Amino acid sequence: MKRVLFVTFLCAFVFLMSFGTCKAQQSGYGGEQEYGDSVQPRDIDTLIPEMDAAAELWLFVEDYRFVTGKMIHLTLQLIWKLGVSVDVEEFNTVDLSPFKIENVTVGERQIFNNDSDFSVITYILSLPDDVEMGIYTIPAFFISYTDEANKSSGQVQTSSMALKKVPILVETELDRDVIDIGDTLKYTLTIWHEKYVQILEENMKQLNLSPFDLRGFRINEEVEGELKKTTIEYDLSIYELPEKSENFEIPSMPVLYCDEREAGVKLGDGGESLVTQRIDTPAIPVLINSLLKKIDVPLEGAKGPLAYSQKDIWLRSHLPVIMGFVIIIALGANEIKKLVYRMSAIIRERMAMSPLAYAQRLEKLVADFDCEVGEDELRHSIVKIDCTLRGFLGALKEMRGDVVRSVTTAKLIDTIRDEKMAEEIVNVADNVLNAFDCVIFGDINRDKIKKAMDDVSEILKEAKRRSYY
Repeated sequence: MKRVLFVTFLCAFVFLMSFGTCKAQQSGYGGEQEYGDSVQPRDIDTLIPEMDAAAELWLFVEDYRFVTGKMIHLTLQLIWKLGVSVDVEEFNTVDLSPFKIENVTVGERQIFNNDSDFSVITYILSLPDDVEMGIYTIPAFFISYTDEANKSSGQVQTSSMALKKVPILVETELDRDVIDIGDTLKYTLTIWHEKYVQILEENMKQLNLSPFDLRGFRINEEVEGELKKTTIEYDLSIYELPEKSENFEIPSMPVLYCDEREAGVKLGDGGESLVTQRIDTPAIPVLINSLLKKIDVPLEGAKGPLAYSQKDIWLRSHLPVIMGFVIIIALGANEIKKLVYRMSAIIRERMAMSPLAYAQRLEKLVADFDCEVGEDELRHSIVKIDCTLRGFLGALKEMRGDVVRSVTTAKLIDTIRDEKMAEEIVNVADNVLNAFDCVIFGDINRDKIKKAMDDVSEILKEAKRRSYY
């Protein structure tokens, strides 16, 4: 039975392969082709611009507009040729007045285009909350470098960048951009604005979002520091599509607001009305996954039902079903057994990689740790605790174990640092991992080791208190 099935599958495979080869020959596969205006060369190295200078700095910013109390994320990409050394310590001492540097992160050296290196430097900047609205410029600064190949030195300069402080900032969010007809789409507007800015909420309820229908509307206001946060949620659905339109999008929405500090427009009866200002949200494209189609078959109903003999019923319905069950039972039992075994192995592996399993393993290593043993045995114990702690932190972020063990301490800390992870745990983990690195690759300081082991226990207690595992 198995030999017959194997021969049948082999013949089908050979037929499909020969059919695919014929199609490839008919389509001209493997023939000579010339590049046209719309065809790009396959060598990706030609798409990367060549460097003219020994080192270059590229400046990027997350958003050119900002509001009170919001940090500004500035990114620098430093690229330098092989044989050139750059003084990266100067990034920590640059003057970016009037902006204040809250944090500087200098990334590790990485390979770029096989003939140069690059590194990413991230700045977190801020301005005092009491500064006026307007345009502020991030000044240019110089970074020194030494060209060891040409025995020369010089400086590379960044470009200045203008940022604007605004009284209101609008962020849009869509739960998904591919829907079916009749689905409910959740569209969220998050408006950050100064306390003296008043949002005209009534206007937000009467917007025309054609071709989408407004099925629900919710608004919520909160105060966060010096700002007000207004969150508006729309429930949108679409049931009918325009006949001639192919591109669908949530249209741009006007957000109307008033500045209560400004003088209003005088009315005829002696009163005043505040001046209304406007900011527009960008349009968001939405893809309709499937369209309803109408099919007319006018004469099918006049034919009446078809009559089949008992022989045809058995040959065309019952017999194929019985044969299908026999084949499934004969060939599928072993595969089902293998699938169950693989699923149980995956479940056991996930349980072994869970934060709780890492936490229990880490607690046992800390309890069995002896700081008075010899240096080799002490380093061996520190390596075990370091790997387990990294696995615990990676499990909290659902990172794979091989990824956690391959990244550096700085990269791991940057990965786990976000709004969902407590800052106290991240900072303590940074200090502990750096202390372990010093022990593994440097001299042994038993006082620092004891302090690091106490911090490991504090990390577990704080993570358990916050119900991370």
